[in-house]
Amino acid sequence: MFNRLPPLARFLLALVAINLVVFAAFRVAFWVAFRETLAGASSADLLKAFYLGSKFDLRLALLLLLPLAVLGWIPLFDPARRRGARTGWLVYLALAQCVLLFLYFVDFGHYDWVRVRLNATLIDHLTPVGVAARVAWEAYPVLPGVLGLALLTGAYAWAAGRVARRTLAPASNPLPKWPRRAAIAALAALYAFGIYGKWSRYPLRWSEAYFSSSDAVAALALNPVLFLTDTAENRNLPYDRDKVRGQHAYTAALLGIKSPDPQKLDFARTVTPRKPAVKYNLVVIHLESFAAFKAGIFGNPLDPTPHFDAIAREGLLFTNFFVPEVPTPRSVFEMLTGIPDVNGATTASRNPLVVNQHTLVNALEGYEKYYFLGGSATWGNIRGLFTHNIPGLRVFEEGDYDAPQVDGWGVSDVVLFDKAHKTLAKEKKPFFAFIQTSGNHRPFGIPDDHPGFELAQADATRLAENGFDGLAAYNGMRYLDFALGSFFAKAKESPYFKNTVFFMYGDHGNPSTRETPWQQLLLTGYHVPCVIVAPGLVKGGTRIDFTASLTDALPTSLSLIGVPYLNTTLGRDLLGLGPAGRHFSLIGLDGVLDDEFYLRVGPGGPWLFRYRSESGAEDVHQRYPEKVAELQRLQEALYETSKYLLYHNPPRPHRQMDRP
Repeated sequence: MFNRLPPLARFLLALVAINLVVFAAFRVAFWVAFRETLAGASSADLLKAFYLGSKFDLRLALLLLLPLAVLGWIPLFDPARRRGARTGWLVYLALAQCVLLFLYFVDFGHYDWVRVRLNATLIDHLTPVGVAARVAWEAYPVLPGVLGLALLTGAYAWAAGRVARRTLAPASNPLPKWPRRAAIAALAALYAFGIYGKWSRYPLRWSEAYFSSSDAVAALALNPVLFLTDTAENRNLPYDRDKVRGQHAYTAALLGIKSPDPQKLDFARTVTPRKPAVKYNLVVIHLESFAAFKAGIFGNPLDPTPHFDAIAREGLLFTNFFVPEVPTPRSVFEMLTGIPDVNGATTASRNPLVVNQHTLVNALEGYEKYYFLGGSATWGNIRGLFTHNIPGLRVFEEGDYDAPQVDGWGVSDVVLFDKAHKTLAKEKKPFFAFIQTSGNHRPFGIPDDHPGFELAQADATRLAENGFDGLAAYNGMRYLDFALGSFFAKAKESPYFKNTVFFMYGDHGNPSTRETPWQQLLLTGYHVPCVIVAPGLVKGGTRIDFTASLTDALPTSLSLIGVPYLNTTLGRDLLGLGPAGRHFSLIGLDGVLDDEFYLRVGPGGPWLFRYRSESGAEDVHQRYPEKVAELQRLQEALYETSKYLLYHNPPRPHRQMDRP
């Protein structure tokens, strides 16, 4: 069959095979050269790393040949018809391969130096050029490397030339017209699929390589050339070390660090809370698009959240709880790390340079750890954030549920919660679980079969007046609330309920269709409800009105269940802080809140608003210059420190805790 294919197709297939052999050889060489870093890796992890690496290598090989695969069918550029075109393509292939081989060589040196695969920060090491050249000359075998590069490039050019002579000759028994076209179409589909990388809604991404908590295993799985391009968007390190150092003492005081060290720029502090009589589980519930103004307990007259409202009355409700940044991936990152996601153009979970993060979840030693998501954990590259930083995490995602997907976000929230409940009810050890809902999101998918839930009808005008931009959004909120209520009803009948702390928060809000001061200030996108339900630990019907932030979620939760932890970022224990403490939340890239004022900075600013008052949208910065100065310092300290911590929060053992 191969010999009957069109010459160009045969040429492409042969070149793909050659490149796969070359890239695989470099991967094996990497494994051999840095085998000591992989000494602790299991055979299963190594095999998976090689498997994923082969998929990345296939993508690189296909991308390298993409110009030929696209243009080669045009007669002018067809290497089978024109000798000049063949020569041109062979020159292109030799030059392109030379560049790739050079990057592989640099990658070996880069990893040997800093134990990190080649990435876009390499450019920062190339200036000043004279110094970089001298270091390279003194530290690496430059001349043997250049000779090796020339020999390998020449060998590749020779192999490509031989392949061209053999495959570009006319087929002795070519396929007829329509079978030929069908074969070309099939090969084109396979080509596209090879670049996409997997049979899933989401393509193969760099985060797939971070399936293990081992950096060395991830390095083995990555392709250095692709990783270089993946990191290009985040090349420029955004933090200013001098600004962070200048604010360090101030920031340390905010965080309760007793002995700040502006030279080390370390924000670590040990927290040893009082242990309760029993060991508590921790369940964190992430409520998709759950804006505070849409909840009945916050005064929405359409009563869209009766189950949530009832749960909130049984526990502790934070009425002025804010997420520092939206959308969803940023909120997940903020909850897990305690760092506001100020990454910039892309979310931090999509930035390969900040995948290594310390998280308080790992203080839960001896706990089983779960992540429940109705869709794919590849979404937003969240998989790398969770699986790489939480050893032993068990992930439930698409394909793990005995129900069809409702829409692109996965199974319904009812199915998600049901799976979580059944899994946790069987668990004999203490557990941590993160349950991430997704149904309350466009297109607001609700399964056709929804026993116990009835779709509501409402007038469009009334919906708009109360903050909903349509009936689908209203019912989507109601269905999320129904799923949450069903979960709690089942959990209360299970033994684990009385020994579990449930921490629930909205991942972000929404713009309101109702004109209010908060909507004018765009705060409805950041203001979300937060509820803690903990039978035996939290008094029901309690409201806390001071300003709180999502970065405080895990410190508050672990302090409540009495687990000692090493906190290295900005989160604080809200219950230990109390109403007399300093309360704040970063808002976006240019704002900060305290209990009364909202400051925004930027060109044309600053602007100051008494956001909780009836005239909340009125700029009053000229009346309160001292408050403006105070909040400007607070905003700069939190913002600059957050940018720095994104790149300086590596995993650390909670058992070997640093100074208090």
